[in-house]
Amino acid sequence: MMPRLVTAPHSIALLAAVMLVPAAARINAAPLDLATVPADAKWLMHLDMDAARNSVVVQRGEERMMKKNPQALVLMDVVSQMVGMDLRKDLRDLTAYGVDTDKRNGVMIVRAKANREFLTRMVEKAADHKTIKHGDYTLHAWTHKRDGHSGPMVGAFHKDDVMVFARTEAAVKSALDVLDGRQAAVTGNAGLAGRVRPGSIVVARATAVDPDTKCPVLKQGQGFRVALGEHEGKSFHRARMDMTTPAAADDVENVIKGFTSLAGLQWGGEADVMKEVAKLVGATKTVVDGATCTISWDADAEEVWKVAERAYDSLEKRNLGRRDGRDCQDGQDCGKGGNSKAEAPLREEEF
Repeated sequence: MMPRLVTAPHSIALLAAVMLVPAAARINAAPLDLATVPADAKWLMHLDMDAARNSVVVQRGEERMMKKNPQALVLMDVVSQMVGMDLRKDLRDLTAYGVDTDKRNGVMIVRAKANREFLTRMVEKAADHKTIKHGDYTLHAWTHKRDGHSGPMVGAFHKDDVMVFARTEAAVKSALDVLDGRQAAVTGNAGLAGRVRPGSIVVARATAVDPDTKCPVLKQGQGFRVALGEHEGKSFHRARMDMTTPAAADDVENVIKGFTSLAGLQWGGEADVMKEVAKLVGATKTVVDGATCTISWDADAEEVWKVAERAYDSLEKRNLGRRDGRDCQDGQDCGKGGNSKAEAPLREEEF
């Protein structure tokens, strides 16, 4: 069967991902290092903070956040004191993986310029703390308590700037062995292997899907690969979904088309914003080839931020109107008084 090429809008998930990351001083890039992931891993996720800091969209987002919420800077300073590092510039990357599909059994590797002595003192004060030796490494085990929930946690420093965390002692020991080369890592033509696109901020790969997932599309999947990022002034999104059947791959395409309707409903009363969003996400291309669906999207980073800023401005106006007890849709000026317009009749596609 020949691949079928369709053009369809897609969720601009990149914007949501990178807007959560404040910009900061540049440090050496830290792309995904597959040598840190065991050969038997079933999935991995990687967040490259260095790539995020080099992103035009992230920089613009940070500038907007500081302008709109100057108190956020104070909050960041407080968080930095609590965790012994400045996340805005000291956190380099996060890599998570699992040897099965249960995310509770996952391992996280954190690379950051951390205050090792400070963090060690903090964990020694945690509930049920104890230490375990593994060769030259000292593992710290404790009971993590948060929001009324508690559970086991184990962590260790591999180096002063590399930390490993998991729920079990065995998982941390295994991760340290991979980092030291004593246990096989992902190589060659393995399912999780492959080059990383330059500028990738988020990378996710899986060769198996959690059978208990609540996502109906993923329930029909066998694996996936995703990359979101920005390189040389271009924002990009790449995804490949390996499904169980060609019909399931068609379902992925239908989901993508569904985003079109969602965008229309979201911005239906604001023609200018809707037009800009439609143009941006309309650059997405989807190829269905048998049981595989591949998605690609590219756009000028400055244009991405321009559209994002327009959308955020519009959302802020709506939220302001709701707080004031008024409806800001359909072009109403939320900054001034006036009665809300009558609610528009339901459209056929609304239910």
